[in-house]
Amino acid sequence: MITKITKYFFYLSIVMLSCLLGVGCVQHTQGIGQQGDADQETPLKKIYKGKVKEKSKSKKIIVLTVRKNNITSSITINYDERTRGIDHATPGKQVALSCIMINGQPHATLIRPEITKFAPGIDEISVEQVRKIINAKAEYLLFDARPKWQYLRSHLPTALSLPACTMEDNIDALPEENKKMLLIFYCGGPSCGMSPQAAAIAARAGYTNIRVMLAGEKGWAAAGYPTYAEDQYITRSNRVLLDLRAARNDAVERIPRSVSVPLDSLEDRLDEMSKKIPIVVYSDSQRDSLSALAELRAEGFSKVSMVEGNFKGWKKRDNPVISGPIITQINWRRKPEKGEVSLPVFFNAMKGRIPAVILDVRNDDEVAQGKLYRAKHIPLNDLARRMNELPRNQKIYIYSAAGARADMACDQLKEHGYDAYYLWAEVNCNKGICDITY
Repeated sequence: MITKITKYFFYLSIVMLSCLLGVGCVQHTQGIGQQGDADQETPLKKIYKGKVKEKSKSKKIIVLTVRKNNITSSITINYDERTRGIDHATPGKQVALSCIMINGQPHATLIRPEITKFAPGIDEISVEQVRKIINAKAEYLLFDARPKWQYLRSHLPTALSLPACTMEDNIDALPEENKKMLLIFYCGGPSCGMSPQAAAIAARAGYTNIRVMLAGEKGWAAAGYPTYAEDQYITRSNRVLLDLRAARNDAVERIPRSVSVPLDSLEDRLDEMSKKIPIVVYSDSQRDSLSALAELRAEGFSKVSMVEGNFKGWKKRDNPVISGPIITQINWRRKPEKGEVSLPVFFNAMKGRIPAVILDVRNDDEVAQGKLYRAKHIPLNDLARRMNELPRNQKIYIYSAAGARADMACDQLKEHGYDAYYLWAEVNCNKGICDITY
């Protein structure tokens, strides 16, 4: 296996406030939020399912073999740097491509593997279907199955936090009186695995109307719809908070630790921010905040969300405000958290210079594309029953695709007395070559 350290982006590992923010998996006790309707529809015109025949990075095309009415044919689909899940488009792999039509040609917006198996009675639901359900204000419950800190940073409108890893202990969060109510689960994206896991737990508890939005929070954002940050995250976490209002309004009253970046100047300020930093925006109007959200996402900022209800909503919830001279300079530095292993130490362990176990907790389909040198693979979902395979007299350095599952695995191992640490970095593997972005 070959590992390349491609870039060093110092970005957020969210401040894990004990008790209040909840490290890893903690039940969320707040009721359904009142974030309002999702944004206007941006339809996904077609979904193509088939086997990848060819992928050309130079031409930015994917050739897909599809079968319909017992006839096999090939279709060429364009993609670009904004296409989500491009690493899943590996020759020979079964995938599903969500596409829009541009000049009569399909253009992939989201690619996901066609391998997810749902428990009996569970079906997939699309981003568009979820949006319509939210806007119709139907009877449903929408659950974010990720660790709570990820929910706090960015979640769908009306979503509740119900982490998959503690769901069996918090099954009373589901409506006991109505087991036919529509329950929708989502997590980070097609490969995260937490939403199918949570849905299966609900099915075993007797619920009969269960859906999984496999595209996840990433697919929702890719479709152009808003996500929201919780107030406690905005107040206490290490983030950049952009006040999009005119500077004169900012001076009169604003959210503490916000930076004045009027919407009409946002484009000129983008170069001042790394695309990996967590950003929350607010204004006096939903339209301005949605415009900023779209602009930031279009420029490659992946961790962006909005204040629920904007400034008016913030004040209505009795949150603190300040006045006085405005702040215009954007200063942000990533703050490593307790329990993290630094990249240099992790890399030395990979090379055998430090006695430690490298643990890969990604899913089987991800590891099929490659894993880091010397890594032992135990999927997160199997860790509880297989942790006895790990030594107790050595440090354990854990990694996953983006750090979230590594953090969860670290918590599990520490609870059982292991000397565990997690790497907060992105690990992407393709054909045995792995890149680490830190």
